Amino acid sequence: QTPPLVRPFGSAEQNAANSHECEGPALQSQTGGQEEEFEGSTERLLRRAREPNQACKMIELAQALLFLAIPMPHAFYAMLWTKPNVWKKVAKKTKVPPVDLLAIVALCMKVVQFFSFVFYVLTLLGADAFTETIRLAHPATLLFGGLLFAVGQALNMGVYATLGKDGVYYGIKYGKKVPWVTGFPFSLCPHPQYIGSSLSIWGALWPIIRVFPGNLMELSAVGVYWSGMYALSSFIESH
Repeated sequence: QTPPLVRPFGSAEQNAANSHECEGPALQSQTGGQEEEFEGSTERLLRRAREPNQACKMIELAQALLFLAIPMPHAFYAMLWTKPNVWKKVAKKTKVPPVDLLAIVALCMKVVQFFSFVFYVLTLLGADAFTETIRLAHPATLLFGGLLFAVGQALNMGVYATLGKDGVYYGIKYGKKVPWVTGFPFSLCPHPQYIGSSLSIWGALWPIIRVFPGNLMELSAVGVYWSGMYALSSFIESH
């Protein structure tokens, strides 16, 4: 398997393993040559100290943005499911049907999640993280990740095709008649839309994790956290 490649945002050659430098002191003196200790050593040390610190701050910012973006739609959906009258009032003021307005807002939140995820990966692993993943991942790794993603999207599209916009966006809470479906994809698993979304997330993460094993914990935490939000939403909608 490909050795770990941990690169900072913006450059493929600076500060290897920058995510681990956040854990310890940034100031490090080199072992060779006494001239460096006397000729401009302070300036060089300060410059080397600032670079990893800036990288750490960028990683922390990207992580905070992603870990706020992930639960955002789930908290919103929980409010709509438990307090639908609130959304009815909002829709009435905007003069847009509740289901249509929810579909627009949901799309906007998905876009925020997507770009937050991309920003986090590029900041953590480097500007070429995605191209390096495609270039260096074993074909079987790409195939397995692609299969997970494809199955997940098939479940999502199956839900939308079966229930339509009214069913997917809580039309039953706003007076829409939504049929009770027992066929595909509901015949395969409960909450196929949420399971499909979780499979898609792990399908996207799997090749990245295999190419950058040094960041296994960080990337796995994203997957577990994101999947946990879908599990929480399915629990709320079941009660």
